[in-house]
Amino acid sequence: MSHHVIIRTILLAAVGAAFGILQSSAQTVAATDSTAEAINDPPRPISPEDYGQWEQLRTATISPDGRWLAVPIDRVNEENELRIRRIDVDSVFVIPYGSQPKFSNDQKWLAYRIGVSEKEQKKLEDEQKPVRLRMGLLDLRTGDTLSVDDVAGFQFSHDGTYLAMSRYSPQGEREAKGADLVIRTLASATDMNFGNVSRFAWQDEGSLLALIVDADGQAGNGVQIFDPATGVLRSLESASARYTEPVWREEEDDLAFLRVEVDSVYEDSSHTVIAWRDLEERNPRRFEFDPSEFSGFPDTTRIVDYRGLRWSEEGRTLYFGIKDRRLKEDAETPADTTDVEDGAEENEDDEEDEMDKADDEDEERAGVEIWHAKDVDIVPSQKVFADSDRKENYLAAWHLDRETFVQLGNEVTEDVVVVEGDMHALGFDPTPYDKERMFGPRYRDVYRIDVATGAREKIVDRVEFHFGASSGGRYFLFFRDDQYWTVDLASGTTTNITADIAASFVNTDRDITVEQKPPFGRAGWSEDDETVLLYDKYDVWEVRPDGSEATRLTRGAEDSVRYRYQRIDWSEDYIDTDQPIYLTAYGEWSKQFGYARVRSGRPAENLVLMDANVARLQKADSADVFVFVAQRFDDSPDYFTTGPNLANPKQVTETNAFQKDYAWGRAELIEYENTWGRKLQGALFYPAGYEPGKRYPMIVYIYEKVSQTVHTYSVPSERRAYNTSAFTAEGYFVLRPDIVYRDRDPGRSAVAAIEPAVQAAIETGMIDADRVGLVGHSWGGYETAFTVTQSDLFAAAVAGAPLTNLFSMYLSIYWNSGGTDARIFEISQGRMEVPFWEDVEAYAANSPVFHIENMNTPLLVTFGTEDGAVDFNQGVEFYNAARRAGKDFVLLVYEGENHGLAEKANQLDYHRRIIEWFGHYLKDDPAPDWIAKGVPYLEQERNRNR
Repeated sequence: MSHHVIIRTILLAAVGAAFGILQSSAQTVAATDSTAEAINDPPRPISPEDYGQWEQLRTATISPDGRWLAVPIDRVNEENELRIRRIDVDSVFVIPYGSQPKFSNDQKWLAYRIGVSEKEQKKLEDEQKPVRLRMGLLDLRTGDTLSVDDVAGFQFSHDGTYLAMSRYSPQGEREAKGADLVIRTLASATDMNFGNVSRFAWQDEGSLLALIVDADGQAGNGVQIFDPATGVLRSLESASARYTEPVWREEEDDLAFLRVEVDSVYEDSSHTVIAWRDLEERNPRRFEFDPSEFSGFPDTTRIVDYRGLRWSEEGRTLYFGIKDRRLKEDAETPADTTDVEDGAEENEDDEEDEMDKADDEDEERAGVEIWHAKDVDIVPSQKVFADSDRKENYLAAWHLDRETFVQLGNEVTEDVVVVEGDMHALGFDPTPYDKERMFGPRYRDVYRIDVATGAREKIVDRVEFHFGASSGGRYFLFFRDDQYWTVDLASGTTTNITADIAASFVNTDRDITVEQKPPFGRAGWSEDDETVLLYDKYDVWEVRPDGSEATRLTRGAEDSVRYRYQRIDWSEDYIDTDQPIYLTAYGEWSKQFGYARVRSGRPAENLVLMDANVARLQKADSADVFVFVAQRFDDSPDYFTTGPNLANPKQVTETNAFQKDYAWGRAELIEYENTWGRKLQGALFYPAGYEPGKRYPMIVYIYEKVSQTVHTYSVPSERRAYNTSAFTAEGYFVLRPDIVYRDRDPGRSAVAAIEPAVQAAIETGMIDADRVGLVGHSWGGYETAFTVTQSDLFAAAVAGAPLTNLFSMYLSIYWNSGGTDARIFEISQGRMEVPFWEDVEAYAANSPVFHIENMNTPLLVTFGTEDGAVDFNQGVEFYNAARRAGKDFVLLVYEGENHGLAEKANQLDYHRRIIEWFGHYLKDDPAPDWIAKGVPYLEQERNRNR
């Protein structure tokens, strides 16, 4: 069956099965196509040299009227492109190196970025020249295209009549951030240029454009409003100062921005808030909040710019962040004064201070960090988050009409969120539980804050799982004691809303060692907060916020199909239960994917459910046109267009059409039970060009649950170390089995699932039991390293960045985040529940290094020296143990790499060594020196320098 036909046939058959139609036509297509296939040349094997052409489908953008689809395509060889397709026509516009497509709302234009090739980018970097992108513009009515050089960004006006194109700032060191901004009137193709524009923003529902001018020497700096319809440019502010991002109120003509204020006393800058209302009227109103002159604003506090400004819905309030200021050294606060009578004594003190300061400057400062056992967040974590910590600020509200200032956040509730309606805010305080969160769950007390007055009241304590306020702002939703609870923010009443529902909302499938397992989650709230949509394991429930009524909208439990809300309208603030609600559908055991729909008063209906991975459902903004992506392991992902019923989908893209010329594998599910009787599944991928009756070597890839990838297309690439398609192209079966865990027994739990899974695959008669390899990375690397110390089932193994010693790993630091690995071990992926001194036996029993003497499987381990997830010394420890024990072991060390290899040369090297490793041990290929006997350092050095 050809690439173009295969998915469409599946879709037609699946949709037909749902409605009792179309089966015969699908069978006819399949039969016709197989006849044609028989007379074609046999497909040829894939080699790494072929990988470069392979394409990866990125997320598409659909035009508001649903007539056009713009799809970015990435290639393995990085010769990427943008494909622009009119859905009702077969012709396609192809833009080399195109990306970031955006349609105008009047549906006449498409703008996009145009990049450069990898070769050109490298050339510019070698010449130390900046990489500057272009912008492309397509007239959707005529097909005419335009390319504009040196465009850093672009944005259509709301109605699509105008296009703003920002240029790159001039090179060189300069404080000013302004650059040229070009405004194009699209109908006439006329341009107007503005200089020194650092920021711009189109009005949300109009055509006004706000401009921030930032010039060298601050000459002419200010804020301007341009109306391209009339050509009138108005100056709102002009001063020798800098201004920040302008913010329009949604769907209105109100504008706010910040003016930077600098003085000689403080190191940092403060800001004045300026707001304008009714800018489309003849007499707009101006408001100014100057912290230095506003009564009630805290002394030595400033308004920050990095939190940004936000309008309240009605435009009566502006929200911003405030923060304590930093005095310059030797600066006096504005409140400091000098007592004349004590002047002589103060002069003497000043002289002594100057002498002390001179002595301090002569002494070199120690490069020391102080790590204390009482640190709630250890110093490495504090360092990782230092930039965000420096920007910590308190939310504040300026009520424009009342001319009042209210501080909403404080040292207790630094984290504050204003809820819909702007009457209340929610404040969260984690500090009472600091000691617990060092190694356990993160709890918070929750406060209700009056936005008008700043008064606060605790409404619930010790909350771990919460979902914030309802879309209408009336309720706060949280999960505790395996139940959902609401707090009425007006009355403060707390209600258990799921106690009387005959369903469990706690996710007991999360086999982590915590007292309260997490909930399955929620979809959202309906209009006016009448109901909230919650998930159990399979189904969606519509529940009243007072717990008085609950309706099960789906029937997933009966067939083990999991339904979840699929958002279609991304502008919605709530779920409109009077309109059709779309849901994703996933068969837990069938591994079928698809979509369902719930309509008011009707049972849920499956629209598409098939043996394929179906995802990325989108709807056009102003038309009943839907698109989604379907793929299988043997069929490249493509977009399909359809209507509200998702019936009769039409394929509108064709990726990797050349795949039909190459041998390819296929995929199926296998089932097995682990050693304690838990039913599990694995995804089994066939080697390319599989011949029935022949036995093949097999590579087993492990992590946790991975069988859901059975329908996932894998683009072959040497830059992805454990690439399924690359393995099948080399003639291997690939098995991806599921693993579940028992507390304090992660390693042995893995073995309990892996061995039965491999045996189930061997029992198919297609696998050579003497030629099975094992591979995993990170946690999968740990499971790999542990398994080969417990089992002789595997002829070879590869472990990327594995944990090898649970004792030393428990005491390590997760450098990428700065957190302690102890917390991960006790309540997260490690599943060890307690520190090692409370269960030494369990830690030793599950540590690979403690069983090194039992390892009979050749093992290849890989680490980056800067691994910030699994400490590099985990590899060193296992290397030393394996070397001392005389085991067949190789450690690959990639200098400067983190948890995953980022450098292209290293990615290629690692993948090729994996192929050589398994090629030798599973296929009897000759062993290169690095496998057979190692390579002396000086020889490695010469090889690197060639």
